[in-house]
Amino acid sequence: MFLPAKRIYTLCCLLFCGLISYAQDAATQQQLDGLKKQNNLTEWLYTRIDFTNNHPQALSFLMETQKQMWRQPANDDERFAVLTLISSQGYDQLQAGDILSSINCYEQAYAYYYKYKLAQFDAVEYIFKPLSNNYTRLGDYERGIFIQQKAIDKLIQLDDADNAASVYNNMAISYYSMGNRTLAEDCVAKGQQLAKSPAVRFRLQNMQADILYDKGDYVNSAALLKQNIASQKNANADNAGMLIGAYTTLGNINLKVNRLDEAQQYFDKALTLIKTYFPDSRQREKANLMAQLGKIERLRKHPQQALDILNGALRVLRINTVNDKVQATDIYGENNLVDIFREKALTYLLLGRDGRALDNLRYALLATDKIRTEFADDKTKERLQQESRELVETTLAIAYNYYHPSGDQRYANLMLEICEQSKARTLADQIRKNSRQMQGRGKDTVATRRLYLERAIIYDQKMAMTEKDKTGYEKKIATLKFELALLNKNDRRQNTVAPISAKALLPHIPDSLHVVEYFVGNYMAYAINIYHGNIYVRRNSNAHALKNDIDRMVGTYYRNGPAAMLNSPKQFFQLSYNIYWDLLGSVKTGEHLLIIPDDVIGYLSFDGLITDNKYDPAISRWPYLIKKATITYVFSLNTLIQNKAQKLNGNGFSGLFITHDGANDKPIVAVNQEAASIKQLVAGNYLYNDDVDIKAFHYAFGNSSALHISTHAYLSGADKEPTLDLGKEKLFLFELLASRSKPQLVVLSACRTGDGLLAKGEGIISLSRGFSAIGTPATVASLWNVNDQTAAGITAGMYAGLAKNQSTGTALHNAKLNWLNTQQTSDTMYLPYYWDSLVLMGADAVLPLKPAHSYLVLYIILAGVTLFILSFLIWRKTRMRK
Repeated sequence: MFLPAKRIYTLCCLLFCGLISYAQDAATQQQLDGLKKQNNLTEWLYTRIDFTNNHPQALSFLMETQKQMWRQPANDDERFAVLTLISSQGYDQLQAGDILSSINCYEQAYAYYYKYKLAQFDAVEYIFKPLSNNYTRLGDYERGIFIQQKAIDKLIQLDDADNAASVYNNMAISYYSMGNRTLAEDCVAKGQQLAKSPAVRFRLQNMQADILYDKGDYVNSAALLKQNIASQKNANADNAGMLIGAYTTLGNINLKVNRLDEAQQYFDKALTLIKTYFPDSRQREKANLMAQLGKIERLRKHPQQALDILNGALRVLRINTVNDKVQATDIYGENNLVDIFREKALTYLLLGRDGRALDNLRYALLATDKIRTEFADDKTKERLQQESRELVETTLAIAYNYYHPSGDQRYANLMLEICEQSKARTLADQIRKNSRQMQGRGKDTVATRRLYLERAIIYDQKMAMTEKDKTGYEKKIATLKFELALLNKNDRRQNTVAPISAKALLPHIPDSLHVVEYFVGNYMAYAINIYHGNIYVRRNSNAHALKNDIDRMVGTYYRNGPAAMLNSPKQFFQLSYNIYWDLLGSVKTGEHLLIIPDDVIGYLSFDGLITDNKYDPAISRWPYLIKKATITYVFSLNTLIQNKAQKLNGNGFSGLFITHDGANDKPIVAVNQEAASIKQLVAGNYLYNDDVDIKAFHYAFGNSSALHISTHAYLSGADKEPTLDLGKEKLFLFELLASRSKPQLVVLSACRTGDGLLAKGEGIISLSRGFSAIGTPATVASLWNVNDQTAAGITAGMYAGLAKNQSTGTALHNAKLNWLNTQQTSDTMYLPYYWDSLVLMGADAVLPLKPAHSYLVLYIILAGVTLFILSFLIWRKTRMRK
């Protein structure tokens, strides 16, 4: 069989190139061996770097360099070469599309640069810029901004105005991506004041156009971009990158207003520039443009063309095989991957292939999780959790269509897993981290260093909250947080979190418990009921109306005092019943409900919901849910399981009571009564007023099975930081630190200790949540401003139940019921505002509390002893006579 001449020529060329490559490799290896014999580490390192620059496919050769080094660097020249190596590894990993490995390399370079203080190295160009850009690519904007600020400070010090202006542009992108347009515009303005180069001005104007686009000002955004493009005579290697950005935003603008043909033209122009000037790099941008072109085909109702383009984008990102099979094990953390899989899912929905759509949505969630594992900052994690909500809602909708009406438990299980994946994940991370830190304390120098960093951050945060000049402290906090993030990185990798599975969750739910886990999206709301090992899902098709009703309930009838409830009880009654029906449908009498709230549901106490729509003017006869069921709450099943699993060493009861108003030393009667009532019921350590401070709090927290705190609480500062008033000192949420020993229950008898800012997908950032984060299995907290007299009475009633070995949930339930069954001074006192603020969040368990020995008990014991002695004396006297 003879081969065609053209084929023979091709084979000869390949063979010739291979021989040349082999000869080059052999020559390079011979050179490296010679340098090693000479002990010339510097030139040996540069030779390996140069070889990889000329042979980009030899990345593995570069990455093995540290293993091949025969000794550590001994002087600054050699360290300079090592730093060049590490930054080169970061650059080459990025060009290969492995952004996470690139970040690792640049972080190593950052640490190496500061460790050896290599001032001659251009850290801004070869570490700070690429590292911050990598962070922003993955959405870790806090760390990106921290590094960008470092770069700006250094460039201004060097009087390098254009480069400083360029970094201001990058910082603007970070703030813009966080949704903070004000600070983004401020960065653009600062950059424009410094910029001298037309190229830098071009980028800043592009950024200004992006901000206008985000505001919805498409006309001015497009005009500015077209003006920018017109200022460039021709595309060239110097301006191609900036033109790509301008064309991409113009494409997005036209896509937004449904001008699909114009959008396609701009995306094609951007793609052509990438192929011309960056054929072997900018793979992420290339994939992003292809995803947008795929979206255009979907909107044109050309699903097959859309899939072809989207699969091409996945091949660019090295996920699909040549046969367009997704390799799930190859999915990595990348925002573009999330977008492409989401777009593929929508395309499959258009084709009526819901199963394939569901697969791609799960791939998107997997990519989101892979991104999440790389984040260290809690704010970044919370933001990612919020951004993934739409993705979760779409996934739940498809899974529900498979579940209903068949009731197929596979899809019910999947909905539970997705729901759990959508809530309180950062809290679960905090619980895990704090638990590991306690296990490693005293044995692990890394754990000790982490603790010092956390304490330093807490100190500076507190100073920033209380001092007028916050700037210096905020810079210190940013530096400490970045160092802590680097320290946590290896720890996070060694403790990879297993995927949440229904199979692992369900065995932890006893048959006696009826769990209801909620998800409230933009369009639909879901209630996932778990009872006797089975899962039943209800869907509310109008989530917007449900959220409005709950917002009105909380805002009108609870947060602003009892006036609205007093003035319009019938309207409250009807609204409460509507919410009950939407959330639960119906509840059997005697049930134990465990509620896992979501979104605004977290602001509700279910005890006071009305279960019958027949209005009765007598409030004392209203059909409250508490009369049918015992109700407790958790942030998620995952967090409940983690906190229940810990061994707690605390013993006994501790109570901290601020019984006087610090401003005027006026007695707080209700707190005095509460302390006196509890003291008659429970034995323990009771501290009052001046004896209550931060030190006393930490001691009581580490040495009690139950900790009771009765004082004022409020939200402080612009960030609404949950705060406990400890008399002369304040305890902020961020001050809560993990302890090896902790209470099984913390009772926060103060206003709004269960309240705070809502972080969608995470829950309410409250003091109650803070105690859960540091390993406390359960808290009793208030959702609104408590009525002092009522709260004192219900709290005392709860301790009466605890002293009788009732579980906390049962004891609180019975205390509230006793209040409702007791004659009050006015019928209005039966309104939920007065009695329903306190809720149990966390594990419902029996506490080992010792009952107090009252004087009556002592009198009975003394009388018994006296009677025994008298009887003995009479018996003895009678016997002697005989």
